[in-house]
Amino acid sequence: MAHEGQSARFLYRGSLPDGSVFDDCNGEPHEIVLGRHQVMRALENALLAMEPGDERTLELSCDEAYGRYDEKAVQKVPTYKIPNGENLPVGETIGWTSPRNIEPIPVKVLSIENQVATLDFNHPLAGKDIVYWVKLVELSE
Repeated sequence: MAHEGQSARFLYRGSLPDGSVFDDCNGEPHEIVLGRHQVMRALENALLAMEPGDERTLELSCDEAYGRYDEKAVQKVPTYKIPNGENLPVGETIGWTSPRNIEPIPVKVLSIENQVATLDFNHPLAGKDIVYWVKLVELSE
């Protein structure tokens, strides 16, 4: 059985309960170090309970996945505070960086009115139940 500190290589496919796929490794194993919280808790816990060759299908509620949709995560930001703020692509997702996050996080641009952008900082899958198929390929120290 897997344990924290091991590297785990696994195949996965993420979909909504209706079967529409939102993420797929396309046959290329993804690698993480168990215990470092590099993937959602439910997925990491499943990997910790598996042996190489094991497959599982995880049906996760929104609470176990990306959380509930939070209206407070929709914020209004003056466009002058955003690089190229007047030209944000309304309806599309941009990468947002700040002093708190070095890696860009996905933020949906809902609207721009009177030099104020309305931005949705919720994860794109917030509020949605999801299904992950996962196959543990390899464990190593």
